[in-house]
Amino acid sequence: MTSTRVSRYRLLLVALLCLKAAIAHAAPDLIAVGSISGTYEDFATETAGLLENGIPGNRLGGMGSGLAYAGGNTFLALPDRGPNAKAYNSAVDDTTSYIVRFHTLSLSLAPSDAGSPLPFTLTPMLVNTTLLSSKTPLSTAPAPASAWVAGRRR
Repeated sequence: MTSTRVSRYRLLLVALLCLKAAIAHAAPDLIAVGSISGTYEDFATETAGLLENGIPGNRLGGMGSGLAYAGGNTFLALPDRGPNAKAYNSAVDDTTSYIVRFHTLSLSLAPSDAGSPLPFTLTPMLVNTTLLSSKTPLSTAPAPASAWVAGRRR
């Protein structure tokens, strides 16, 4: 290979690395903000009774740390640990018997009105609530020895 050809390959390699670095350091832009009130109730009306801390079991809130894109305008949101912001028993870290669930949200993006500080307006809407529970009690205890045969579960 000639030295001119090697120099061209080196130059091309340096250019590609610079391009990759520029793309990797691109900063995100805030284009819209939306919110749902934390006092709303979700669609799991069968869990609407009061929890140990006196807050309804179907209070909508605590979303944000678990948000997944599901296609189109659809997102899935996983609440943290239920409504435990109200202190009632520090021995259990104020955690309640909240039934774990996920919410299906529709997030619509539309151009903002003239003069708005952001170019778009985000409108979130609760579409569905799915409870993650079982009619049979869940157990994390190991199975009794009688349930195992030759190292395998019966």
